[in-house]
Amino acid sequence: MAALAPLRSLEEEVTCSICLDYLRDPVTIDCGHVFCRSCTTDVRPTSGGRPVCPLCKKPFKKENIRPVWQLASLVENIERLKVDKGRQPGEVAREQQDTRLCERHQEKLHYYCEDDGKLLCVMCRESREHRPHSAVLVEKAAQPHRKKLQDQRQCIVAEFEQGHQFLREREQRLLDQLAKLEQELTEGREKYKTRGVGELARLALVISELEGKAQQPAAELMQDTRDFLNRYPRKKFWIGKPIARVVKKRTGEFSDRLLSLQRGLREFQGKLLRDLEYKTVSVTLDPQSASGYLQLSEDWKCVTYSGLYQSAYLYPQQFDCEPGVLGSKGFTWGKVYWEVEVEREGWSEDEEEGDEEEEGEEEEEEEEAGYGDGYDDWETDEDEESLGDEEEEEEEEEEEEVLESCMVGVARDSVKRKGDLSLRPEDGVWALRLSSAGIWANTSPEAELFPALRPRRVGIALDYEGGTVTFTNAESQELIYTFTATFTRRLLPFLWLKWPGTRLLLRP
Repeated sequence: MAALAPLRSLEEEVTCSICLDYLRDPVTIDCGHVFCRSCTTDVRPTSGGRPVCPLCKKPFKKENIRPVWQLASLVENIERLKVDKGRQPGEVAREQQDTRLCERHQEKLHYYCEDDGKLLCVMCRESREHRPHSAVLVEKAAQPHRKKLQDQRQCIVAEFEQGHQFLREREQRLLDQLAKLEQELTEGREKYKTRGVGELARLALVISELEGKAQQPAAELMQDTRDFLNRYPRKKFWIGKPIARVVKKRTGEFSDRLLSLQRGLREFQGKLLRDLEYKTVSVTLDPQSASGYLQLSEDWKCVTYSGLYQSAYLYPQQFDCEPGVLGSKGFTWGKVYWEVEVEREGWSEDEEEGDEEEEGEEEEEEEEAGYGDGYDDWETDEDEESLGDEEEEEEEEEEEEVLESCMVGVARDSVKRKGDLSLRPEDGVWALRLSSAGIWANTSPEAELFPALRPRRVGIALDYEGGTVTFTNAESQELIYTFTATFTRRLLPFLWLKWPGTRLLLRP
């Protein structure tokens, strides 16, 4: 009890006479009495035009109000002392560690300097450096930012709720269409089954009657031969289609919608992955790491392949046998994104679409001409030999196409650069290999990939802490492939090019 008396006395000394609470942002007026700053603003002027002190009734000028920083610190210490008496020692120590103190004065940071954008203690606020500046309490300075964050939070929740609602509606609509298709298929199956059972019963009755007729004597059988054809007319067995053409068409359309949904979701996921989680960075190539088979542009953003080794300088970090090059900037943390454009002569989607249309027209012409009716043409030994030669030539062409390719991705800064390299994840390289024949992930063994569109611009998203390297089609936002690993060293952009007539350009 004796220990509490001095604390109560101190509390009385730091209590505002107006609000009867602890002094908040204490200020002194002309007469020397101290009040909360907010309480002095509530004091109304008298008939003389000046406000008067609530205690001594002396008039004072509001422009003469001065802060009392020492009392603000004293109030804080009293509150801390009062709270600490009801806490365990370990809790007090943890709170002291969490509290940020001024490095210069070891006082709590109460104020925020709007001119310098720094947190200040009461001593810093009264210093010559910050006295002419505009300083406000930290909590007051944080209020606009808290409100802005709250508004942004509400906007994010609203946007995602709209997206969820849209997807739920589309999901229900597709499920309703699928249920309707299932019902139509069931009804068609039952109708087909009923019609077939009836037809079988009719045929069974006809067979039974004919078998009975066959057992009759010749004289009796010949009596009604003229009426035989009328009683048993030739009638084909009913062969219906178990699935109506309309239902089959709708089923195909539904499959197309499902594929479109899958593609759209992949593109949507890829776009959000890039725009919301990753920071787009501008990367350049390191000329000292470039192989002599490669030529770099002056801005170190573009690389082309040369069949002749043209480098006159040998650097320790240079690739010698493999036509590879690394980026000049590495990453050891964070989520970053950049793009690599594959520019090749005559490589366009328009040509691909034209080829596909021509192939489709040829197939239709073959069907109209009667091809594909189930009959096989006989082949002679000479034809078999010629086919074998053509297959060997095709295999040789495929091997040549595999050799002409490029790789885009990331590599460890310690990746081996001398001699023949395998360029696999276990060697410190995570990349895609692209060629005219297709796309592969450089796993061991290589994994062939089948994106909806051939990417002409590849997006590379590196999540260092998450341990992922994700590749997307930067134009359609389709996800192509994701590597997972644990990164412990600096990672660099990596390009490998052995494809004449092709350029790799870094974007942006």
